[in-house]
Amino acid sequence: MISIIMIVYDVERYVEESIKSVLAQTYKDIELIVVADHGPDRSEEICRKYAKEDPRIKLIAGDAKGIADARNRGIAAAAGEYIGFVDSDDYIEPDMFETMLKNIEKYNADIAICGRFYEYENTTLKDEGNEPAVLTAREALAVTLGHDGFFLHCWDKLFRAKLFMGIDFRTDVTVEDRIVVDRLLARANRIVYDPAPKYHFRERSGSNSKRSGMVRKNIQANVLMEEFVCDAFPELGRECSRFMLYEYITAIQNELVCDRPNRNDIKEYASYVKDAVSRKDLPIGKGLRIKAFMALYLRPVLKNYTKWRQKRSAAELVRFP
Repeated sequence: MISIIMIVYDVERYVEESIKSVLAQTYKDIELIVVADHGPDRSEEICRKYAKEDPRIKLIAGDAKGIADARNRGIAAAAGEYIGFVDSDDYIEPDMFETMLKNIEKYNADIAICGRFYEYENTTLKDEGNEPAVLTAREALAVTLGHDGFFLHCWDKLFRAKLFMGIDFRTDVTVEDRIVVDRLLARANRIVYDPAPKYHFRERSGSNSKRSGMVRKNIQANVLMEEFVCDAFPELGRECSRFMLYEYITAIQNELVCDRPNRNDIKEYASYVKDAVSRKDLPIGKGLRIKAFMALYLRPVLKNYTKWRQKRSAAELVRFP
């Protein structure tokens, strides 16, 4: 059986489509564990309606202490041999879990990863489908560090449940998925990545990631992830450093364009960037080196460039509310 965990809060507009897409899976031996937090809209009511209609839904309602706590509740209630996640404002292709399970069985893998559709109000983008790739734990983590394919999200993956033994989502970390999925990947003997798109990720406006406080929390999660990966796989040290350089530059950009930039944080992030670009052993592409130079010495230019990119993106790709 596959246990699919869905965290629900303030998603009345989207949750019904999300639930329906899970219940419509071609693979029928599933349970849908819905952890519904008491919220300001009808989301919990909608979940209760579907739980009464389909015995495969296991509803856990109450006041969870954030997403991490809700996910821990879902995992504790899971009875399946495999665990997957679907965000309650997204939806999935009917054969998503059947395809991932077949890949796990075919390649004797512990984790399967699928490709994604990126849904906007006015268009859909998608990953390009290619032949599945079978990866070691080190190779899979290298992919996430290189921004080349998949990342450390929960929702595009199917895990053997045994991988979660002794691993909980940390309730003291806001960007909690990346410091759990990195550990799950590290435990896997094999990971199969099939980039054929199966998961519809809904791009929404009002993202927290560009708010000053969230920038700091994102960096904190990245530091924890880097420490773990470098300890588990020291040979990935340069990949970790390059990843962190990219993330620190992005953090500077997000601070520059937020409502109340934190100058002390910008100074701290810039210190890392300066140290990284001075390293002789760290290969850095031309584009990243230019952005690093702007982050250090031309911040007004970088701020205007970032605003221009955001404005152009908003005009071309309309996000959901």
